[in-house]
Parts: sequence; C-alpha cells; structure tokens
Amino acid sequence: MPKQNSGGAGWFTSGVTWGIAGGIALGALVVAPAMAPIANNSFNNIGGSSTPEGEQKDKGRADNREANAANALLAQSSTRIVDGTLTGRPYLIIRTPDANDDDVSTTSWLAEMAGGTKAGQITLTDKFLSQDGADELRSIIANTLPAGAQLSVDNQAPGIHAGESLGAALMFDQATGAPLATVEDRAMVLQTLREAGFLEYEDGTITPAQGIIVATGEAEGGNEFASNVLADLARGLDSRGDSVVLAGRRGAAEDKGPIAVVRDAPKANENISTVDSLESETGRISAVLALAEQINGGSGSYGSADNAQAPAPERG
Repeated sequence: MPKQNSGGAGWFTSGVTWGIAGGIALGALVVAPAMAPIANNSFNNIGGSSTPEGEQKDKGRADNREANAANALLAQSSTRIVDGTLTGRPYLIIRTPDANDDDVSTTSWLAEMAGGTKAGQITLTDKFLSQDGADELRSIIANTLPAGAQLSVDNQAPGIHAGESLGAALMFDQATGAPLATVEDRAMVLQTLREAGFLEYEDGTITPAQGIIVATGEAEGGNEFASNVLADLARGLDSRGDSVVLAGRRGAAEDKGPIAVVRDAPKANENISTVDSLESETGRISAVLALAEQINGGSGSYGSADNAQAPAPERG
C-alpha cells in the first residue's frame, strides 16, 4: 500500500512498539553505535545570473554568508529539532562511494540524537554501481537469497534484485517486528557480496534495521547507469522494509541523478522519501525527520531542488 504523501504536513504519531527490542536481541552480527561531531557546512551557491560579474560575486558572497549563518544556527538547534523522533528505532546507513563523509557521519549522529539505535553502516563499491558488475551481482543475489525471500519476476534489474535481497536480509518484518532473515542468512548475503567486492562493512557492526537511509553524493559522477542502480536499490529495499530514505547532495536531484530518477517515477516517489541538499544542516535534519516520517507511514520529497515538494518535513 502506498504511503501517505505528506508534502510537509505534520505526521508523528505514537505508533507501535514493533517488538524491536526483542529483534535487536536476536541480532545479526553485533551493533556498535558510534558518535560523530556535527559539521557546519554551507549551501552551495547554485544558479546563474545576468548581473555584472563584480556585483554577482558580491551577491554570491553575501548569499553564502547568509547560508553559513543559517547553517550555524541550525547546527545549534539540530538535536532539539529531531529529539525523540526515532526513539527505540534501529536505523542503518547505506552509502555510495561518492557520499561525503561529513554528510554521512553527521546524519547518522543526528539519528542517534533523535533516539535511534545505530544498526551499522554499509558502503557500496564502484563495482556495485557499474554495468561491468551487473551480471555477477545478479548471480550472487540469486544464489544467496535469504530463506523465504523472493525476487521480482517482472523487474529483473540488478538494483531491484539487490535491494530486495538486502531488504530481506537487513530489515524487520513490518507485521511481527521480528527480523526478516536469520543471523546465518544475513551473514551469508553480506559476506558473499563483500568477498566479491560489491560492498564494505566492519565485522560485528550490522544488525537488523527498521529504517534505512541511503546516502549519496552529487550524481554518481554523471553516470546514468549508476544512478538507476541506486534508485532501483532504494525501490527494492522499500519493497521489503517499507521505510527508506534516499538522501544526497543537491546534484543528485538534478538531471538524471538518483534522487531525480525516484522523483520522476510516480509510484517510487509515493513510497520512498527523498532529501536533497544533504551538504546543509537543513538537509541532514530533513533526512532524520524523513526517516521518522517513513516509519510512521508517510513520505515526501524534500530539499532545495525544483522537484522537491517542500523544503523539509514538518515535525508533528
């Protein structure tokens, strides 16, 4: 069932407990939360102008000063804004090779400050996103599928199948609150993909998650195939766990970037939340609030790009 598209409306409810504490005890590998300091990054100055060059530079410097001031203010208030929105919710970060380290670490830190439990971090490699690795990825996914999991017959794109497999391996059952996969099946999927060079993670740090933030950079280097794989991965994950946010820098929402791909597909845009401008404090806060919104049954597209529905989710 498609999620309710909030478009920035208030949405927090008390929800259900999901039996998550028991699910964490069952575990996958071992949880190892880590904290990172908040960063103070500014918005990029994007856009052209017919203003004379000298005046344009002066205006650009003024705009950047205003953006820096806004980010600094948000950085001081960010923990209060997200406080309590992810209490007791285990979350996982899946990042691309080009995702900015500060973007990822600060977003993850804010999710912890929101009360979330860190279920680990997985880094996709260039091979995962490349056309050269697509056939091998399909083969590994087909041969390591967790017990009871199924792959789409209608859409056999490598990103879709990888998302369906990883979603089944990494996420909780929405109805029962129990992990979808056993410890052994989860380990087999992750270890096989790591040994084949498709992803990286630290041993003993991955546990089941109720929600996943997929973090990327600008636009996968302008690689259309990689953008489609990442958008398909988000779709596949969401089809299993139903709580997925795709977040990246402003460029990822432009042209054929992965966020733009999701926003251009009506069904995907109804189910997956997207956040652009992850280089800003607003974007990082929005990613955390969007994950909470997802877990509570809502969705939306947020950021400063033209194809966003609203600047940020509203905290209800």
